[in-house]
Amino acid sequence: MKKLKYLIDHVTKTIHQRDYAGDRCGFLNTPIDKREFIGDGAYIELLKTEKGYKVCNSCQTFQLLTR
Repeated sequence: MKKLKYLIDHVTKTIHQRDYAGDRCGFLNTPIDKREFIGDGAYIELLKTEKGYKVCNSCQTFQLLTR
């Protein structure tokens, strides 16, 4: 079974790293039916090159919680 490595926000056209995605990424207001979990790197490249999707800068590393 392929690991679902990416979270795609189809409202904002943003590709998130599933393991690192958090509050700073801004996808929490996106309806569930407009989110997609995927593990296919070829599909990610297609979204970036042909559909204008961008990679989220906020979820490239772990987000630390502070109080």
